[in-house]
Amino acid sequence: MGKKSTDNDPSILPPMQLTSLARSFLKVAESIDSAINNRDYDSTINHTTCTIDQQNTQQLLMVLIDTRAYSYAMQGQMDLAIADAHKMMRLPSMLPNGYLRKADILKMNGELQEAIEVYNDGLQKTPPEEKNKIFIQQLKNGLKEARIQNKEPVDFISKLPLEIVNNNIMPRLEQSTKEVCSRVSRIWHKKIMDYQDRWSNLFVDDNNQETLRVFNTIPSTEYNIKQLTISTESNNTIPMTCFRYMRNGYLNKLESLKIKVTKIDIKKRLLNMTTVPTAFWQTRQTLTTLDLDFGSNTNLIKLADLIMTCTNLTKSSFTTTQPLAEIIGKFSTVERHEALIDLQIKAKLITGKDIEPMLQQCQQIRRLVMNTCDETVFDVITRQADNLEILGYNPNAPNDPIEELQTERNNKCKKGLQKLYTNNGGNNISAKKILPLIYKNKATLVTLYAMIASITETELWDLYSTYPDFTLDKIEALTFWCHPGIQHFMLLRAIRNTTTLKIMRTIYLADSKELVATLKTLPILSTIGLSRINSIKSTPSLCRLFEHYRLFSVPNNFQQPSLTFVDLYKSDAITDDLLSKLTTIKTLNEIGLCDLKNVSTEGFNSMISKLSDRLIWLRVEEMDLITDNIILTLGGLKNLWYLQLEDLKKVTDLGIYGLLGKVDSSTLTKLVIKKCPKITASCIATAKKKIKNVEYI
Repeated sequence: MGKKSTDNDPSILPPMQLTSLARSFLKVAESIDSAINNRDYDSTINHTTCTIDQQNTQQLLMVLIDTRAYSYAMQGQMDLAIADAHKMMRLPSMLPNGYLRKADILKMNGELQEAIEVYNDGLQKTPPEEKNKIFIQQLKNGLKEARIQNKEPVDFISKLPLEIVNNNIMPRLEQSTKEVCSRVSRIWHKKIMDYQDRWSNLFVDDNNQETLRVFNTIPSTEYNIKQLTISTESNNTIPMTCFRYMRNGYLNKLESLKIKVTKIDIKKRLLNMTTVPTAFWQTRQTLTTLDLDFGSNTNLIKLADLIMTCTNLTKSSFTTTQPLAEIIGKFSTVERHEALIDLQIKAKLITGKDIEPMLQQCQQIRRLVMNTCDETVFDVITRQADNLEILGYNPNAPNDPIEELQTERNNKCKKGLQKLYTNNGGNNISAKKILPLIYKNKATLVTLYAMIASITETELWDLYSTYPDFTLDKIEALTFWCHPGIQHFMLLRAIRNTTTLKIMRTIYLADSKELVATLKTLPILSTIGLSRINSIKSTPSLCRLFEHYRLFSVPNNFQQPSLTFVDLYKSDAITDDLLSKLTTIKTLNEIGLCDLKNVSTEGFNSMISKLSDRLIWLRVEEMDLITDNIILTLGGLKNLWYLQLEDLKKVTDLGIYGLLGKVDSSTLTKLVIKKCPKITASCIATAKKKIKNVEYI
């Protein structure tokens, strides 16, 4: 039966209408036809599949299979559509129809050369009989169209009106895509280069000649550049040229600038002393976001002058290899800055004396992150930063990045510090320096990440006397170093009555019994992290803790809080028995394991076996027991969606290939591989073809 064209899709012939074939099946046929006309391909597939199972008539069967193939193709399920075409090709009575359908599907999918081959095969194998006359003509017509399309591809950019190109296509293309398109032809290059908003977000680096050419032509064009990033290491002239462009008004719509300035010798007149101040003066009305790396330069512009000039700055990041005092300038001469709410500073040294005049004039700062500062900054922040919501003090925790500030403040929330992050490792912070800030904000702190130094028993009693009502009323996430004295204060005073705590991570452990006793009195946590607990004497206490959580683990009870994630890091106290106890917590489905020297291969495998139906998230790091065989075992975890393998020296491509062969790619959607020296780039390329999101470092 020949096919007649409809308006559904001109690139593929629709199936013939069913009602003319079988009046006895009129009702189902009308349903199928209606589904086709309404483009309801799910219903079409369901109707045709049910009817196929009930029919013995070859002719009706052919039309039903052809209809289903068409519907699969229209849904983009090309493999299933071609499979149905092959079914028709296996039966002599359906042979020409099968070739026609397969070729049409390939042509619709842009596989023109393959379609041409199928059209030719169909013409050779279709008997020249009267009943096949229509099919033969359709095969010839399809072959002709495919050959024309294959030789003369449609240049849609050149054919479309300029308004459609500029308003509907260009805004949706990434910069990298535009760069590729600009090299396709002269017409494409002209249209893309003439598009004024093409470079509204311009990223200039050493490896991209196209963006360098665009950057160099800024004075002679009208690019509406709003976001500009200069990332050039080898070309020192680009940052200086950028400042000249700003000074001369060529970037008068600039809203965001990220730029790194290497060593500039002003004495050699590579850059005039007034160029940078004038550049920022010219963009003061539009510039709201600035990330400026001074390098070792101290004479470009002082921080006070820059902030005084750019009165609309809301978010700024400043980096220097020199002490902050070298570039800070005189804030005593600056008027109050009402716009700046997010500030990050990296310097060789930051002191309280450096930042006090700045905080006095920038009272609206709500997020402050400082790297390489000393603890004198805490006194100043306690006195001057009343609007602060997020504070980072030398933050460097790799798995706990400081979140961005929400632009709009929730007026219902009480003003005060909500999140405080200190350093992870290095120098401990004196309790006398940091506790006044924590105490001042005890009613608002939600997240606290604090590396506080040990205190003596005398100092502990002084703290009890100084802060008799020290309780963190709204704390939800607490990470702290359980050093002697400070552990006692934090557990028995700061969180003793909390009802809000959900996440708790402890590093080191002065007294495991005290920790367990406190946790058993608190509401059930959702996350527990235990790091660097190296005394094997702590193991029995931790077993009692996990037994306590076992008693409260009720799967699928959404009214009751439950422990779902346990993170165990570099702790000799973690043994096979402890892992076994961990698996009895029925709500546990996420685990992180790092460098657990007292865990054996048998203990690890036993844990995986017991959690095989529950585990959805797993991170394994620095575990010498992890081999290719164990990676292969992980492929059998039916519900695992996230897997991170880090610093595993015995895992090779063989283990990853075995994992890929077993996992269901619809379930495991993220695979992270870091510092695994025996895993090759070609293996990662294979993984990316199967797993939706693969990260390789």
